[in-house]
Amino acid sequence: MSTADRPATIDALATTSRLLVRSGIEIGRTLQAMLEDGDPVTADIQQGERLFLSRLLHVEAVEEWFVVACSATKEANLALLSLPSATLACNHRGVHYNFIATAPREIEHHGLAAIRFAFPLALFAHQRRAQPRMQPPARIPLRCEIAWGPLSFDAQVVDVSLDGIGTIIYDTDIRLPTGSRLERVQIVHPERSPVIVDLEVRYSCAAVDRDGTPAMRSGCRFLGAPEDLHDLIRLFITELDAKP
Repeated sequence: MSTADRPATIDALATTSRLLVRSGIEIGRTLQAMLEDGDPVTADIQQGERLFLSRLLHVEAVEEWFVVACSATKEANLALLSLPSATLACNHRGVHYNFIATAPREIEHHGLAAIRFAFPLALFAHQRRAQPRMQPPARIPLRCEIAWGPLSFDAQVVDVSLDGIGTIIYDTDIRLPTGSRLERVQIVHPERSPVIVDLEVRYSCAAVDRDGTPAMRSGCRFLGAPEDLHDLIRLFITELDAKP
């Protein structure tokens, strides 16, 4: 991976020493970069009595799951698989990352014993050696109101990345063709007046919401005033302590 392709979270740490990332797009990009660099991934389990040492084997960003190799230690694998979740750690290009991975299950990946996890809800990036305390953040879908020709409907913004690429979830009765432009979409922001943006649909596919409900999902480019986009992005990627 070239310097130009490195995760945007690394560049974002130029202005803060700690970063909380809730954008699934940015999480996927970061995990993919760790995979391509072959970075070790670790987890302390059983209150630090066992060390799980592994590496990433596959990242499925669209369906939001990833695979790591089984550790060389059978006891560590069994201990991890017995847990509902584990805090994984990885040092990648000078930045220390922690993330809570859930729903571990043993699989075979191209002939290798492996463990599959659901995508983390958040990724914590920091430049300090101290182990951070992590709690899963609340999911933050933002309700938005879309008027498309004669049709009006509600959707949820579930992701926005640093470069303005995001994801919306909506009812299965609606079909948004690739290339559609949704103008003056109103997104309800928890801290200010609604944000007005245009959305360019990049793809649409059937999906399942986190509560198991069938839904449609569209990847979109968010277009709007820079200050409005910044207010949206910082809900998904938060500087925890800005550098002076």
